This record gives sequence, structure tokens and C-alpha cells, in this order.
Amino acid sequence: MRRQVNPGRLFAGARSTGFRPASGRAASGRLKDRNDYAILRRSCKKLGFSEVIPDMSLQSRKSAGLDQVMTEVLNAHRALLLSDDLSAAVMSVLGKVGAAAGVDRVYIFEIHNGSGVALASQRYEWVADGIAPQLANHDLQNLPLREAGYSRWLDSFLAFRPVYGNISEFPETERPTLRDQGILSLLILPVFVSGTLWGFVGFDDCTCQRAWCDAELDLLFALTITLGQVLCTSQKSDADAAAVASISLVGSMLTVHAATLSETPMDALVERTRARLGATVGVHRYFAEHGCGSSVNARQLFDFLLAHFSDIHSCSRDQAAARRIDIEIAPLEVAVSVALNLVMIVTEVVATLSERCEEGAQEGPPPADVLTISLAAEQRRAALVISARGNCGVPQPLDGMAHMMLRQLIEKLNATLGSIRNEGELLRLCVPL
Repeated sequence: MRRQVNPGRLFAGARSTGFRPASGRAASGRLKDRNDYAILRRSCKKLGFSEVIPDMSLQSRKSAGLDQVMTEVLNAHRALLLSDDLSAAVMSVLGKVGAAAGVDRVYIFEIHNGSGVALASQRYEWVADGIAPQLANHDLQNLPLREAGYSRWLDSFLAFRPVYGNISEFPETERPTLRDQGILSLLILPVFVSGTLWGFVGFDDCTCQRAWCDAELDLLFALTITLGQVLCTSQKSDADAAAVASISLVGSMLTVHAATLSETPMDALVERTRARLGATVGVHRYFAEHGCGSSVNARQLFDFLLAHFSDIHSCSRDQAAARRIDIEIAPLEVAVSVALNLVMIVTEVVATLSERCEEGAQEGPPPADVLTISLAAEQRRAALVISARGNCGVPQPLDGMAHMMLRQLIEKLNATLGSIRNEGELLRLCVPL
């Protein structure tokens, strides 16, 4: 007779740092989060249960540590750029990020050419306790991706798209090798250097199925930018250098904010940092997809990032409100570093505006909000203007986080703040071209 057990019933008294049995009496002390389900599964097998049904609350626990993932990604950025022992630093980083993300295995593959065939070879791997390592698996060296049934993966990578989900929902041709490794769910992110696919980073969950959220993808995509910078020995592009510098600035500002803005809630610091990293990842993706050299078309870049700005601008409180962002960007060719810093400035203002709208929300549907972002040439300079109409249209002072970040970005651009000319203007910035 086939018996099943739901771990949620066995561990009804779960706490944030570990699980206790429903009786409240610990069986053998507290367990580490990333191992609790694996230990439960092995114990159930010994007791004769043939299957363990994952409880969705466990999935939520494993996906809830986004703050810790963000911290470890930024710590990894600093550690990788400063390390004298790259191999040791990479292994340490994979372990810390993997533990924070609640996964069981993290690995790096390099994609290389073999007689015109795209081959993938595993270079690094970290595994949690009780998980079988795969670094010595010969099948994962010189693996011909298309010929082995992973054309979908390669096509997604080349389009700068991740591959993720539960293995049970993957095409049948992809499942055998993944099942042999004990994988139930995975996330694979491409690594691009100078607009060329270098390889990919993978995150395996071998203990339960899970849903990967957009915030996780953005944070872990930021890690791929750093890994590409340190692992690839070829010449890096201006776009790569700009993205790496942006992540460094985001990490530094989080440290400064946490030390100096004692009255700012940690949740606010985290949300602002996520928005900043999301902007950097979005710009890096555009650079990779469009093969940018030393300059970029500002209109095309901002059109590409409209969804990013809109996501920040949309407050959960006003789902019924007609909120939108209008992009009025001239087709100016600007240096990639200038373009990225302009995007970061817009992200900062939009994030602050959205938070202020949330704080001042009134009951009932608010009036429509329209945020306009414009960039136009003025002689040898470009004028960046951000203005708003509607419920959030009254200019409000920027918060301390925004002031600190904008000061850094304005200095990098050698820009100057201009006088407000029209009603509803939030920011006017003159940038040398």
C-alpha cells in the first residue's frame, strides 16, 4: 500500500530559524532551513513512506529570504572583485548565495565552441549537505547543448532569457539528465560578456518544487554580471564596465544608508536597493541584446526599460487608478556609462515618488497619475526632465536615500541641476554630451 505524508502536518510548529515537531518537543535540536526538508524526506523513507508531498509553506520559506539574497549578492560582488584567489572566492560566493536563496546546488558552466558545436562544461559547483555533487560527472563536460536536447535552453540564453521552473513541467527530452541529478526545480541564468554568451549559472532545488519570482531573477542576474567580469579573460566592453561600476555604487550606497539613515526602515532600504539593481540588470540586458559598443541610442534604451519604470511607479494600493509613464526621449547617441547613470537617476526619482504616494494614500480610488520622462538636446548638453500630474503631481522633497544617490550620479555625469520651469516638474538636470 502506498502511503503519503505531508511535512506541514509533522512540522506544524515551524519557527523562522528551524522546525519543531507538532508536539513542541524538539526531536534533535533545530535544523538548518536548507536541510530540513531533505532530512524529513530521508526520515520518512526509513519509516516506510514511499512519497513525501511538499508543503507550500515550505516553498514560501525557501523563497522568502530575498533580503538575504540581496545582501549576499552585493557581498559577492565586492569579494570577487577584490580577491587574490579567484577560485576560492567563487566557491565561497556560490555557497553563501546558494544558502541565502534556499537552493541545494549552485554551479557555473562555460559555453565553448567545438567544431562549430556549442559545448557546455561545468567549471564550479557548490552543494548543500546531503546533496550529491556533479562536478565529477563526465556527462557534464563538453555537453553539446542542442544535440543533447537542450536547444530551448541555448535559444533562451542567446535571447538573454532565463530558463526556470519545475522539472515536471519541462519538455520530456530535457528531463532524464535533470532527474538523474535529483533536481525538482531549477533556475538557469545566462552570463554575457561584451555582448557575447560566455556561459550560465544554475540554481537547483533538489528538495521541493518552487516558484521563482521576478525579484529573485533580478538579484541573481546581478550576480552573473560580476561573475562574467571576473571569470572571462577576454577584453571587457564599456557596457560591462558601466554595469559593474553601477553594482559597486549600489552596494556602497546601501552600506552608507544603513549607517547614516537610522530612522529609515530597513524594508525601505531593501526595496530601493532592489529597484537600483533591477535598473542595472535591465540596462545590461539591453546592452547584451543590442551589442552596444561605446554609445547607445537613448530613446531605444528608455523604451526598452519602460516596463521597469512602470513597475516601480505602480503602487499596490491603487489598482483601479490609471497610472502611466510617458517617455519623451530624443534619439540621442550617448556614452553607455552616461546612459546607465541617467537610467539610475530616473529610477531613483520614480522610486521615491512611488513611496511618497504610498505614504500619503487616502481611502478610495486616487485620481489618475501621469509621470513624464523627457530627454532633449540643448546645444551641447542634454536636458533630463521628470514631471508629474495627478495625485502624485505635487513636487515633494526627495528623501535622504535619493539625495545621497543622486549626488553620486550627478557627479559621475558632471551634470548640474537646473531651475524648475514648469508646474509639476520634479527634476531638471543638464548633462554634458
